[in-house]
Amino acid sequence: MPAKSQIKPRSTAKRTANPPAKVAGRKPAKTGYINARVEPKLKKSAEAVFDKIGLSTTEAVTIFLKQVVAQKGIPFAVNVPNRETIRALRDAEAGRTERFTGSADELFAHILGKKHR
Repeated sequence: MPAKSQIKPRSTAKRTANPPAKVAGRKPAKTGYINARVEPKLKKSAEAVFDKIGLSTTEAVTIFLKQVVAQKGIPFAVNVPNRETIRALRDAEAGRTERFTGSADELFAHILGKKHR
């Protein structure tokens, strides 16, 4: 056994390997990881959708991230509906809707509260 003075302490720092040299025609290895906490029910439901369209969760997340980069933002509208919109959505879901059988002019007059000529 070597003398105590010859024993080197192990470093606690993470060792980083040099990235592999690029080879023509090869794609870089996919080594980035994302850990995200989501509700189990949401994850299961999303995975069912991905399965139906033939995607893995990794592929779906990759598509999302590529679209974020391409569009320089979230690739869909993120809106918080106002009270009137929320009420209208709930009414529609509950079947509380109106039917209108008149012309487009009559419809707009009805919506705007004006009498049709």
